[in-house]
Amino acid sequence: MSEKADGKEDLISLVTIRKGQPKDIPLIKQCLIDSWVEHAKQEPGLLDEERMKASDVEGYYRECFDEPDKHFLFVAEADGKFAGFIRADIKEIPPFFKHPKILYLDDTYVLPEFRRKGIARSLLQRAEELAKEKGIKRLQARVYSFNVEIQKLLESMGYHTPHATWDKAIE
Repeated sequence: MSEKADGKEDLISLVTIRKGQPKDIPLIKQCLIDSWVEHAKQEPGLLDEERMKASDVEGYYRECFDEPDKHFLFVAEADGKFAGFIRADIKEIPPFFKHPKILYLDDTYVLPEFRRKGIARSLLQRAEELAKEKGIKRLQARVYSFNVEIQKLLESMGYHTPHATWDKAIE
């Protein structure tokens, strides 16, 4: 688990991906708040840190248990410890797209001590397995432009950016 002298990091000896449970929500909320603080610093014209902290994370994640055929939560454990999570939602988009049913990936998060050890890749692979199980041919992930590391990972796994979203806040 430590960094080697040559600068390459060891992979975790045992990574398991399991379905999320309601008991995971408090830890997920804390992870999201930590992530959102960074997002708000990077995009202060778009995101409000206090509003993010006050948002109904519990309700948003409760959907994964209230509608388990549409919303999914996977948790990564590394050597038995909570290491990260990913949320996936089945969404319908306009039928003129070749694949109008997509698996929308959101909130991919890995705790700092487990980053660059294959955890995010494992979570994404589990989401891809879910898509295959559900007969879904297209996955989509929203990634902020400053999050270069996840962009590199997604690209290495065959994802590409067919379009971009442009924001402008007006007063």
